[in-house]
This record gives sequence, C-alpha cells and structure tokens, in this order.
Amino acid sequence: MKYVAQNTNIRVPAVYDWNGTAQNPIKNPYIFMERLPGQHLYRVWYELTVEQKKCVLSQIVETLFELWTKCRFEEIGCLYMDEQSLSDSFISSATSTFRIGPVVNPLFYFEGRDSIPSFTGPFKSLQEFYGALIQKEKEFFEIHGAQELLGKKIDYGMAVTRVKNLVKQLDLLQSKLSNIFDESADQKPFTLVHSDFDAQNMLVERSSTNDIKIIGIIDWEFSRTGTLWDLCKYPIWIQERDELSTSDTNLQENHERQNLRDFFYDEMIVKLGNRVGQMLKMKEQDKRIDELENMFTFMIHKFDTLEGLLEHFFHHYGSEAKANIKLADPIMRLFWGPNLTKVQIPSERIINSYLLSVDKLSDTEVKVPNHYVASVYCELKSRDYNFSWQQASVIAFHMRNNELSLKKNSANKIISLSKIET
Repeated sequence: MKYVAQNTNIRVPAVYDWNGTAQNPIKNPYIFMERLPGQHLYRVWYELTVEQKKCVLSQIVETLFELWTKCRFEEIGCLYMDEQSLSDSFISSATSTFRIGPVVNPLFYFEGRDSIPSFTGPFKSLQEFYGALIQKEKEFFEIHGAQELLGKKIDYGMAVTRVKNLVKQLDLLQSKLSNIFDESADQKPFTLVHSDFDAQNMLVERSSTNDIKIIGIIDWEFSRTGTLWDLCKYPIWIQERDELSTSDTNLQENHERQNLRDFFYDEMIVKLGNRVGQMLKMKEQDKRIDELENMFTFMIHKFDTLEGLLEHFFHHYGSEAKANIKLADPIMRLFWGPNLTKVQIPSERIINSYLLSVDKLSDTEVKVPNHYVASVYCELKSRDYNFSWQQASVIAFHMRNNELSLKKNSANKIISLSKIET
C-alpha cells in the first residue's frame, strides 16, 4: 500500500504501523491502518443507473491504467521494502524504496505446505510461476494425499492409485505449460496486480450531484507483480455468466452486462491500447489460464476437488492442453463433458420446419432432459449453426418426439407380428 500511495494517484489506506513477525508485544503479525470512508461498491451497484455504472467502470479503467503505467517491474513476485526503508518507514515514507521478493501465495504456505521446501520467486515468467505452484501441489499430495483419502474411508490400495494418477496429471500439466503461455500472455514488463480486484474492495461515495466516485481501493494482501494479461480482465460482476435461464428479467440483465462489457472494452482500448482489446477477446475464447488460476491461485483445494478440476481441464483441452475454440461458448463450457449424448442432427430443411412449429410444444407431455438439449446444442454449434439455447430446445423437443414415436411404432409392429404368429 505504501508503494501504491507513493507511486500512483490511487487512494489506499494510510499505514500507521505494522509488524510482519510474531516478535512484538501482541505475539502476532499485525497492521494498523486508516479506515477509509465510503461504501463498498457491491452494496450500491445494483441501485445505479446504467450511466452511473459506466462512470464507475471508467474509473476502474483509470485505476488499471495507473497501475500499468506507473508500476513497472522486471520480475514476478511480491513487493518488499528494503531494510533502510523499514527502519525509516514511519518517519519518511515518501522516500521508501522497494524490491521484488518471493511470492506470498496461500498455496506455498497454508495447511502444511510451508513444511515442503520450494522456490517461491521472484519468477521470470508466468509459466515459471505456475510451474512452481504445480510442483508444490505435486509434492504435497505425494506426502499427504493418501492420508487425506484414508480419512474418507477409502481403501488403501485405491488411495495410493489415485495419488499416483493425480501426480501423473500434475506432471503432464507441468510439461504442457508452454502450450498455454504464449508470448501474448507472458510478456514483460510486469505490473502490480491486485489479488482480489472486486466490488467488495472498492469504496465509493455519492456526490451532491449524484455522481458515484471511487474513493479508495482496499485489501491489498497477496498482491503481486504480474503481466498485462493478469491485469486485463472484465470486472467479475459484468462477466458473461454460464446460465440457461430465459426469463425476461435474466435476459434484460444479460443484455445490460453485455452493454457494460462493450463499454469497458472500448474504455480499455482508449486508455491502454489495442493490445488490451485483443487480450480481452482472447480471454473470452481461451479459458485455460483462468482454469489454472482456479486450480492454483484463488484457493487451496482438497484432493477430490483438485482431482476433479484436473480431469475437467484435460477433458476440455486434451493431453496437449491446446485451446479448444468450442469452449468460447459459455453453454458449451457448462455442459462439455462425458455426459453429452451423441445425437444425429437432421437436415437444415427439417430443422427449419421444427422451428416453424413451436406452437406444437404445448400440445404434448414429452419432457426433454437438459443433458439431451445440451447434446443437441453442442452438436449444432460443432456444425457451425448459430442457434440459441431456446432454438436448440425446440429442435431437441422434435428430435426426441420423433425418436419416441419411432420406438412406439416399432413396439406396435412387434406386438402385431406376435399376434399374427399366434
């Protein structure tokens, strides 16, 4: 926070005193800082007009611009004050100097991981950083994985086999990182990245003219330096959602979020350049780095969860961890997996006839399971049809109805033949 206050126009809490060790009167690390005024953005966001929301997004872009242009580094790590600055830190903070040191990430230190020696940085690239995180998890579960599974009443032999398989998956992922991190995502210079740049950590105030102004950013623990790719993302509360609801309210909310994403995209290009626009588009199509973040940086996972995330990752992207353009579609991301049924899509002429007979849907009791609709939707997308979920539901209904009719007719023929024979 001292670095941000010293080098940017971003308001952060003033730090009055702190100690990063337990060698102090209260026997615990502590920080004593200013409490900033204002409300958390998440408390007021849904009360704002679209124009007020756009005003807030413009200020968020300005904050990112401040970080990108004024906080440049050559390595990935956390910021540390040098020893001279530490001794003077509460006398002359305006002259403090800083260095890049090891990354403070929960995965390196929490739940027994601190007992496993590992390289924690500084790192020369994101690929090197994620390689170290994967290595830490691999070594941790080699030691503790079987014990965790035995605590769930799993047979010892099965537990050992699952641990070996998990380690193999982590080895494979580690070996394929170069397929994930190309130059566009892993370029210097590095910048300071807030670890939780969310609406709960943005404080806002309303002016006398009812304008909304961001007056401070809080919660900087676990922040580190990273790439422009790390910095460049849509705020989570306007991101596209993997959901299927077609109610009028949800459709209106989706439309508004898209409108706000378009506005944010344009603002980012104006302030940070076309390269950022290209990155935002790439991020919508390629979720591999996002999924790595989910596995290794946002939270610590239990064995079962990490096992499932790895299985999900390799099912999506294959053993080479290559981008899968099909997964740019949020519904395909939601359903893509072994539960999809292989379906035979009819001709375009028949599809069009299905879409023209929507009124027949209310005249039948045929129920179409969601996984069947998803199978039809994904198969249509794979064949370059651009139908919505609603249209795919209509097509799936008619396909399912025809299948059931054929089965019924076949059953009736068998019954008729058996009667003739008798």
